[in-house]
Amino acid sequence: MKKVSLTLLAFACALIIPFSSASAENLYFDGASPVSTGCSLDGVVKASNRLSNGKGTIELRYSPSCKTAWARIILDSVATHDWQGNASILREHDGKGYSCQHNGGNGVVNKGQRSCYTPMVYDGSGYRAKAYGGYYSYPNGVRTLTGSAWTAWY
Repeated sequence: MKKVSLTLLAFACALIIPFSSASAENLYFDGASPVSTGCSLDGVVKASNRLSNGKGTIELRYSPSCKTAWARIILDSVATHDWQGNASILREHDGKGYSCQHNGGNGVVNKGQRSCYTPMVYDGSGYRAKAYGGYYSYPNGVRTLTGSAWTAWY
Protein backbone atom coordinates (compact mmCIF):
# COMPACT_ATOMS: atom_id res chain seq x y z
CA MET A 1 0.00 0.00 0.00
CA LYS A 2 2.84 2.38 0.85
CA LYS A 3 4.47 1.84 -2.55
CA VAL A 4 1.20 2.66 -4.38
CA SER A 5 0.72 5.84 -2.30
CA LEU A 6 4.23 7.07 -3.09
CA THR A 7 3.70 6.37 -6.78
CA LEU A 8 0.39 8.30 -6.77
CA LEU A 9 2.03 11.17 -4.88
CA ALA A 10 4.87 11.36 -7.44
CA PHE A 11 2.35 11.31 -10.30
CA ALA A 12 0.27 14.07 -8.69
CA CYS A 13 3.37 16.24 -8.19
CA ALA A 14 4.32 15.74 -11.84
CA LEU A 15 0.91 17.08 -12.87
CA ILE A 16 1.18 20.14 -10.61
CA ILE A 17 4.86 21.10 -11.07
CA PRO A 18 5.47 22.35 -14.64
CA PHE A 19 8.35 20.92 -16.59
CA SER A 20 11.04 23.16 -18.04
CA SER A 21 9.99 24.56 -21.41
CA ALA A 22 13.20 23.25 -22.98
CA SER A 23 14.25 19.68 -22.49
CA ALA A 24 17.77 18.38 -22.96
CA GLU A 25 16.57 17.14 -26.35
CA ASN A 26 15.72 20.71 -27.44
CA LEU A 27 19.05 22.08 -26.24
CA TYR A 28 20.84 19.43 -28.30
CA PHE A 29 21.33 21.90 -31.16
CA ASP A 30 23.00 24.59 -28.99
CA GLY A 31 26.32 25.36 -30.66
CA ALA A 32 25.63 23.24 -33.74
CA SER A 33 25.89 24.41 -37.34
CA PRO A 34 22.58 25.33 -38.99
CA VAL A 35 23.97 24.03 -42.29
CA SER A 36 25.40 20.65 -41.23
CA THR A 37 22.30 19.81 -39.15
CA GLY A 38 19.93 20.69 -41.99
CA CYS A 39 18.16 23.29 -39.83
CA SER A 40 19.02 26.01 -42.37
CA LEU A 41 16.83 24.29 -44.99
CA ASP A 42 13.66 25.79 -43.50
CA GLY A 43 15.37 28.83 -41.96
CA VAL A 44 13.52 32.13 -42.27
CA VAL A 45 14.41 35.70 -41.32
CA LYS A 46 12.47 36.65 -38.17
CA ALA A 47 14.17 40.02 -37.61
CA SER A 48 16.77 42.13 -39.43
CA ASN A 49 18.40 45.52 -39.18
CA ARG A 50 20.78 47.63 -41.26
CA LEU A 51 24.22 48.26 -39.79
CA SER A 52 24.68 51.81 -38.50
CA ASN A 53 27.18 52.59 -41.27
CA GLY A 54 24.77 51.30 -43.93
CA LYS A 55 27.25 48.71 -45.26
CA GLY A 56 25.32 45.55 -44.49
CA THR A 57 22.46 43.80 -42.73
CA ILE A 58 22.24 41.62 -39.64
CA GLU A 59 19.60 38.87 -39.67
CA LEU A 60 18.07 36.74 -36.94
CA ARG A 61 17.24 33.46 -38.67
CA TYR A 62 14.91 30.81 -37.26
CA SER A 63 14.21 27.15 -38.09
CA PRO A 64 10.63 26.09 -37.28
CA SER A 65 11.52 22.38 -37.51
CA CYS A 66 14.54 22.62 -35.18
CA LYS A 67 13.19 25.49 -33.03
CA THR A 68 16.58 27.17 -33.22
CA ALA A 69 17.90 30.64 -34.04
CA TRP A 70 21.21 31.86 -35.45
CA ALA A 71 22.64 35.12 -36.74
CA ARG A 72 23.86 35.96 -40.21
CA ILE A 73 25.55 39.15 -41.37
CA ILE A 74 25.50 40.06 -45.06
CA LEU A 75 27.75 42.86 -46.27
CA ASP A 76 26.67 44.93 -49.27
CA SER A 77 30.00 44.27 -50.98
CA VAL A 78 32.89 41.86 -50.49
CA ALA A 79 35.25 42.52 -47.60
CA THR A 80 38.50 44.19 -48.61
CA HIS A 81 40.42 43.20 -45.45
CA ASP A 82 40.50 40.10 -43.27
CA TRP A 83 38.06 40.08 -40.36
CA GLN A 84 35.77 42.76 -41.79
CA GLY A 85 32.45 41.43 -40.47
CA ASN A 86 31.12 39.28 -37.66
CA ALA A 87 27.74 38.26 -36.24
CA SER A 88 26.62 37.00 -32.84
CA ILE A 89 23.52 35.27 -31.51
CA LEU A 90 22.37 35.74 -27.91
CA ARG A 91 19.65 33.80 -26.05
CA GLU A 92 17.82 35.88 -23.46
CA HIS A 93 16.93 33.04 -21.07
CA ASP A 94 20.47 32.19 -19.97
CA GLY A 95 22.82 34.50 -21.90
CA LYS A 96 24.10 31.64 -24.10
CA GLY A 97 25.68 33.07 -27.23
CA TYR A 98 27.98 32.37 -30.15
CA SER A 99 29.68 34.31 -32.93
CA CYS A 100 30.67 33.31 -36.46
CA GLN A 101 34.14 32.20 -35.37
CA HIS A 102 32.83 29.61 -32.87
CA ASN A 103 32.69 25.95 -33.91
CA GLY A 104 29.41 25.51 -35.76
CA GLY A 105 29.76 28.88 -37.47
CA ASN A 106 31.55 29.44 -40.77
CA GLY A 107 34.18 31.94 -39.57
CA VAL A 108 34.24 35.73 -39.66
CA VAL A 109 33.80 37.62 -42.93
CA ASN A 110 37.30 37.81 -44.41
CA LYS A 111 38.71 39.40 -47.54
CA GLY A 112 36.70 38.43 -50.62
CA GLN A 113 33.64 37.24 -48.64
CA ARG A 114 30.27 38.87 -47.95
CA SER A 115 28.64 36.92 -45.12
CA CYS A 116 28.99 34.66 -42.12
CA TYR A 117 26.63 32.75 -39.82
CA THR A 118 26.80 31.67 -36.20
CA PRO A 119 26.08 28.36 -34.51
CA MET A 120 22.50 27.93 -33.25
CA VAL A 121 20.75 28.36 -29.91
CA TYR A 122 17.45 26.77 -28.89
CA ASP A 123 14.67 29.33 -29.43
CA GLY A 124 11.44 27.40 -28.82
CA SER A 125 8.59 28.01 -26.41
CA GLY A 126 9.59 30.27 -23.50
CA TYR A 127 12.87 31.33 -25.11
CA ARG A 128 13.94 34.35 -27.19
CA ALA A 129 17.08 35.29 -29.06
CA LYS A 130 18.48 38.33 -30.84
CA ALA A 131 21.33 38.89 -33.28
CA TYR A 132 24.18 41.40 -33.40
CA GLY A 133 26.34 42.34 -36.36
CA GLY A 134 29.53 44.36 -36.56
CA TYR A 135 31.45 45.87 -39.48
CA TYR A 136 35.15 46.68 -39.13
CA SER A 137 37.24 49.11 -41.17
CA TYR A 138 41.00 49.62 -41.14
CA PRO A 139 41.96 53.30 -40.86
CA ASN A 140 45.75 53.51 -40.63
CA GLY A 141 45.90 49.71 -40.52
CA VAL A 142 44.04 49.44 -37.20
CA ARG A 143 40.85 47.34 -37.07
CA THR A 144 38.04 49.61 -35.85
CA LEU A 145 34.32 48.91 -35.38
CA THR A 146 32.62 51.34 -37.74
CA GLY A 147 29.09 49.97 -37.96
CA SER A 148 26.90 47.68 -35.90
CA ALA A 149 23.29 46.78 -35.17
CA TRP A 150 21.07 44.54 -33.04
CA THR A 151 17.88 42.87 -34.20
CA ALA A 152 14.71 42.71 -32.16
CA TRP A 153 14.14 39.73 -29.84
CA TYR A 154 12.33 36.77 -31.32
